[in-house]
Amino acid sequence: MRVVAGAFVYEVTDPLHPRLLCRSANTALHLLDGNAIAYTAVVDGHVVIVRRDLTTGAESRVAQLRVEPQPYYYGGGGWTWDGALEVFATAGAPRADGRRLVSVHLWSSGADHVLFTIDAGPGGLESRWSPRGIVAFSPDRTYLAISDFPFAIYGENVRVFSVADQVQKYLTAMSSFGGTWVGNDSFIWAAAAGSAAASLMQWTPSGGAKLLRSEIWWGPVSSSDGRRAAATLVTDWANPRVVIAPVGGGAALTTGPGSSPIFVSPTVVWYAEEGPDTSGNYQCVEPCSHPTVPDGTVRAFDVVSGTDRLVTFRVGEAPRTPEGYTMCCLTNG
Repeated sequence: MRVVAGAFVYEVTDPLHPRLLCRSANTALHLLDGNAIAYTAVVDGHVVIVRRDLTTGAESRVAQLRVEPQPYYYGGGGWTWDGALEVFATAGAPRADGRRLVSVHLWSSGADHVLFTIDAGPGGLESRWSPRGIVAFSPDRTYLAISDFPFAIYGENVRVFSVADQVQKYLTAMSSFGGTWVGNDSFIWAAAAGSAAASLMQWTPSGGAKLLRSEIWWGPVSSSDGRRAAATLVTDWANPRVVIAPVGGGAALTTGPGSSPIFVSPTVVWYAEEGPDTSGNYQCVEPCSHPTVPDGTVRAFDVVSGTDRLVTFRVGEAPRTPEGYTMCCLTNG
């Protein structure tokens, strides 16, 4: 099974002919081992985690989170499916200049810990290729990679903390285009242009940070076996493509016009095909050249065979909003 866009759960034994198992709205999904999911819901004014068995439909309440049940609560912070670890923020009252102090918390070992506090300002940032926030626990829950961007619209720091003692292991002043853990002790992230040279970076406990690739990657994801990473390649901002590369180094594979990849198996990547943008109504900050957008088609690229084929969904099962917008293929991000 795979989760697409945090809202669709597919059975992908045949990646070219998937079957929709579950569709969500206004919540965040975690895929559990076996045949179950966990999702958030608001019950009696509190955000709770609910476990659902996809075979029987049976549900059970797992934990209660500390995040406030405000609009879009499901889009910020982060949590593990059992509620043992949670990242959330609290904010002071805005000052006369519109700025406020935002404290980022980690709930772990049954206690609340403030990891860091930032001075967040007002304003917004709207662009197709704007920075992406990072809140990602390593698979073994030893480390937390986190960026300031989910909590402050102009936040530019990327940090790594030890979960056990909340010690900051790494800090760099660069905004990010997203990141992902590759195994338990390797975190890769895309450094945004402007704050530093655009690049794909890697951090490990033993080796610290190093450069992996000198390209503009957006929304990097990794395969379940940790051997490959993929992202939207926006070196040419007007013609996004999907890039797939071995994490340990080696030649990369690049698709035709496309964006937002996700690994549905260690060797197969789904991505959204791009077509001409004829709407003319998008808004963005520089660079503003966006001649293509997802055209509603999902493709599957097999890195072993080198084939790039159409994914065929059953009627009504494609990853689209009720308005027809394609939501393939990023994970929860």
